[in-house]
Amino acid sequence: MKICVIGAGTSSVSLLTTLLENGYTGEIDVYDRGNPPEKRKKDEVLHGFGGAGTYSDGKLSLSPEIGGELDDYIQNMNFELYAKKAIGIWTKGLAVEDYEKTENCSELWEIKKRFLQNNMNLILSDFIHLGTDNLQTVIKELYEFIKKHDNIHFYFNSEVKTVSKDGLIRFETNDGIVQERKYDKIIVATGRTGSPLLNLILENSNSDYVSNYVDIGIRFELPEIITRELTDKLYEFKVEYYTSHNDRVRTFCVNPGGYVVEEKEKGYSLVNGHSYSKIKSANTNYAILVTQRFTEPFKDAFEYARMIAQLANKLAGNNSILMQRFKDFKEGRRTTPRKISKIFLKPTLEATPGDLNLVFPRRTAENIEEFIEQLDKIVPGTANWDNLLYGVEAKFYSTKPKFDDYFKLPQADIWVIGDSSGYTRGIIQASISGIYLAETILKKIS
Repeated sequence: MKICVIGAGTSSVSLLTTLLENGYTGEIDVYDRGNPPEKRKKDEVLHGFGGAGTYSDGKLSLSPEIGGELDDYIQNMNFELYAKKAIGIWTKGLAVEDYEKTENCSELWEIKKRFLQNNMNLILSDFIHLGTDNLQTVIKELYEFIKKHDNIHFYFNSEVKTVSKDGLIRFETNDGIVQERKYDKIIVATGRTGSPLLNLILENSNSDYVSNYVDIGIRFELPEIITRELTDKLYEFKVEYYTSHNDRVRTFCVNPGGYVVEEKEKGYSLVNGHSYSKIKSANTNYAILVTQRFTEPFKDAFEYARMIAQLANKLAGNNSILMQRFKDFKEGRRTTPRKISKIFLKPTLEATPGDLNLVFPRRTAENIEEFIEQLDKIVPGTANWDNLLYGVEAKFYSTKPKFDDYFKLPQADIWVIGDSSGYTRGIIQASISGIYLAETILKKIS
């Protein structure tokens, strides 16, 4: 049996590691649009071995309520057991920051009460923090472990263009060479940017699916001291709020002492945030994301967010990312380089001062403004004039295929795991999907 794996990100790495640690000897070809770890560049955020997780801040959430819906999807699954398996893959004996202290902590529940009293929900979760630097070290070790096995073959800088229901794939290399290969089984692990290929696979295999959504917004940066009370106790604070428009807005990926970064994708750039275990800035950054759902006749949430990101990139010019003071954002005025030179906050990303109101639809901009001002009631200083908004940040989610078995498309030997499945949105749950499929494969051949 010969297997094709499309994508070399989090779920794929966990799948391969689990198979090999259990003695799997079948032939597996792995295709990825990016590079191996030693050749990945800092602006190559979404593709390459390790995927988007490589340059994330390495927070491993232990809660089934964060990062996906696997606990609901996989019946009778011991989530805690699988989370420990995933952590075992991604820590590899490193000394990491362990924040397992939410249970029975009265101080944290008092903080949660303050949020609820202001119509905001603080989601408490135990987690482990690796840091971007430690995570990259682990990924290099995992790559060395996987590639030393003769039955695993990597094809980097190769983009799979089509997949047929009978296992024939068509892929193109960076130099424009197009090839075709046939496989017995295909595993799609393309991550959150794999929607175009997945949609094509679903169409070609006559597979039904449920339309999904996109989270779109900004990366918010403010002095670290303002968030210290929360981050010292929680590190990652996850807040959700329903605005006066009845839209869900949430925080994502909090980085105390972190850095705002640009992530480049094919044809557009997005903003993100990192934090390191040793190198710290004087700021905290986190995403503020508005959930956008669509009804008939429009289904393509991915394209919607991509076009908004491209508009921001055009307005930003060579730097690709727009930056704006909160005061200017609220008043509908453009931030200028002169204004940036006078603020108390030192930006951690070189971005173009401008006006994000020219990018976002009115409702989205109003949702972001309302969220910041509501959070300021609980965390004073959040709505300070000099705090910075960077745009655009977006989190893409695949359409959810209707599987006939866990992760398997009906009438085709094609499996879809990780964020591309629509059921996961983070390192731990994406890893669990890979581990679960690996164990399923091992059971069938034993």
